[in-house]
Amino acid sequence: MVKQLVQNPLLMIAVCIVLGQIIGTIRIRHIKLGNSAILFLGLLISYLLTKYLKVDISIEKTVFELSLIGFISSVGLIASKNLAKILKQYGIKFLILAFIITFTGAATTLIFISLFYSQKASIVGTYIGALTSSPGLATALEIAKGMYTDQSANVGLGYSIAYIPGVLLVILFTQLVGKKNKATVSEEIVEVSDEIQKPFDLVSFIVVIIVGTLLSLIEIKLTKTTTLSLGMTGGVLISALVLGSLRKIGKLSFDFNVTHLSIIRDISLNMFLAIVGLNYGYEAINALSQYGITLLVIGSSIGIISIGTGYLVGKYILKIETIYLIGGICGGMTSTPGLATAIDTFESEEVVVGYGATYPFALMFMIVFTNLLFGGS
Repeated sequence: MVKQLVQNPLLMIAVCIVLGQIIGTIRIRHIKLGNSAILFLGLLISYLLTKYLKVDISIEKTVFELSLIGFISSVGLIASKNLAKILKQYGIKFLILAFIITFTGAATTLIFISLFYSQKASIVGTYIGALTSSPGLATALEIAKGMYTDQSANVGLGYSIAYIPGVLLVILFTQLVGKKNKATVSEEIVEVSDEIQKPFDLVSFIVVIIVGTLLSLIEIKLTKTTTLSLGMTGGVLISALVLGSLRKIGKLSFDFNVTHLSIIRDISLNMFLAIVGLNYGYEAINALSQYGITLLVIGSSIGIISIGTGYLVGKYILKIETIYLIGGICGGMTSTPGLATAIDTFESEEVVVGYGATYPFALMFMIVFTNLLFGGS
C-alpha cells in the first residue's frame, strides 16, 4: 500500500509542494529557504524512498517540460515590459558577463585537470554540473562517447556530483546578496501596473509556447561533433521576452494580466522544483557517498569561483544594477532554480531580464568551452 502511494508521481509532487511551502517559511537569522525548500525536500525524499523502500521515483519528461515551460513563459512575459529599456541601458554587458562566468569556470576546471589528469572526463563533468548546463552535458557525452575509450559514464558521474552543489551555491548566493541589497534596488525600476483587468488570452499564450518550441529545435553546428541549441528553456524564454515586449501582433495580444501570469508562474515553479528534486535526489546523493568528496570539492570550487568572479566583474567593472546582475549570474550559471530564488528574494520578476539577456550567451560559451576542455575533440 505504501509503495503504491509513493510510486504515484502526482502525489509525491503534491507532498513536496505542501511540506516544502511550510518549511520554506521558517526563518533562520533573517534567511528563509522559500520555494527552494521544495527542491531540497524532493532530494531528500527521493534518496530515502529509493534507498530504503527500493522505490524508483521518476517523473515523466513531459510533465517536467510542462512545468518548466509554464514557469519560463510566465516570468518571461512579466519581465518583457522593461526589456527594451534594460538592453539599451546595458548593451553588450550581459554578453560579457556570460563570457566571464563560463570562462572562469572553464579556466578553473583546466587547473584541476592538470592536477588530476586521470580523472579528466569526470572533472569536465563537474564543470558542466557546477554550471547546471544540460546542453553542456549533451555536448560532453557526445564527445566522450567518441573517444578511444568511452568516457561518458565518468562525465555523467562528475555532472551528478556537482549538479546539486551548483544549484545550492546559486540559491544561497542569491539569497545572501538579495537580502542585503533588496532595500537599495533602484526606485527607477518600473513595476508593472495591473489595474486594468482583462481576460486571459489562451491562444496568444499558446503561441508564445509554440514559437519557443520551434526556436528550441534550431541547431547551429559549431564543430563536427558539437552543435548549439537554445533548448526548451532558452527557446521559450526568448519567445516570451520578444513577443511580450512587442505587446501585440495583429489580433494576438501578448500584454497579459500580471495576476494571471503570476498564478501560472507559482504553480509551474512549485511543480518544477519538486520534480527536479525527486528525479535527481538519489542519483546525486548516492554518487557522492560512493565516490568521495574530491569531485564534490572540485565542482563546488568551480561554482564558487564562477559566481564570485561574475559578481565582482558585473558590479565593479560592468556596473550592472544589482537586481539585473543577480538575474545575469543565474543566467550565466544557467540555473533555473537560482532564478526562482532570485524572484522570491527580490519579490520582483525584474531579475528575469538579466537572466534572459545572459542565458543564451552562457549556453553558447558553455558548449564551446566544454569542447575545448576535451582538447577540441
